Amino acid sequence: MTSGIGARFCTSCGAPLDDGGWCPEHGAPGQQSGPDRLRLPRPSLQTIVITCIGVALVVGLLSVELARRRADHRAAAREAALTRALHAQTAAANGLNRRLGSLEAQIASQPDVPAVAKRVSASVFTVRVTGGLGTAFVMASSGGQSKLVTDFHVVADDWRAGHKQVALHQEGRDLEGTIGAVNEANDLAEVTVDAVLPVLARAPGSPAVGDSVLVVGAPLGLSNSVSTGIVSAFREGQIQFSAPISPGDSGGPVVDRTGKVIGVARSKLVADGAEGLSFATPVSLICATVVTC
Repeated sequence: MTSGIGARFCTSCGAPLDDGGWCPEHGAPGQQSGPDRLRLPRPSLQTIVITCIGVALVVGLLSVELARRRADHRAAAREAALTRALHAQTAAANGLNRRLGSLEAQIASQPDVPAVAKRVSASVFTVRVTGGLGTAFVMASSGGQSKLVTDFHVVADDWRAGHKQVALHQEGRDLEGTIGAVNEANDLAEVTVDAVLPVLARAPGSPAVGDSVLVVGAPLGLSNSVSTGIVSAFREGQIQFSAPISPGDSGGPVVDRTGKVIGVARSKLVADGAEGLSFATPVSLICATVVTC
């Protein structure tokens, strides 16, 4: 038996093989030894299963992450669309609010004529004097007395004749008044009555051209008649307005849209084709001359 490089041996028992390559003991072909060959270990079934599970988990996690990112993208797109829609609705709402504010301002600028007329009329009286009539209204009240304002030209004849008593009439009520302070230069007079009457408040500022006005008077003796118009202009210290007035309205209050006094009706311009050319003495002159208000 020889051994060495190239010798052949049975791979089962190690016996030398014959020339035919058969083992004397086993009779099966043997294998020739040679240089050692690299043999990789075969993975076990458990390793294969674990590997497959790991791969499946990784794939699953990747799928979940991809789905999450797609969902986030869709959510972001929906949020952006909702934000754009919200901005559009907000802009529309702001536009409606501006329009509503403008309409409310227009409505507020228009006088509530029935309400103002009713409130003002409670302070307005028809003045009956010798040979004529006019209108007066309450501007102050205290100590059981009230002070009314009218035009001097309404009471001028009685005043100059030495008659200071005048008759005041209101629907369902008659009072006697006494002519007090007068201011001929500004055509103003004050009449005092022994009664507590509702006072008309003075407007806090000067009116503007275009402001609404309302006049309560007794044209031709028709008590508590109401006319409306606007401030037309200012002429030499007087307020020009478009509300029509007639004889008997002299001395009546000219009030703004809230019922506060801006002046006292004084006169109108009469001419062929002329309309709405009425004039009033500003309330500032009333309070500076005949009545403290």
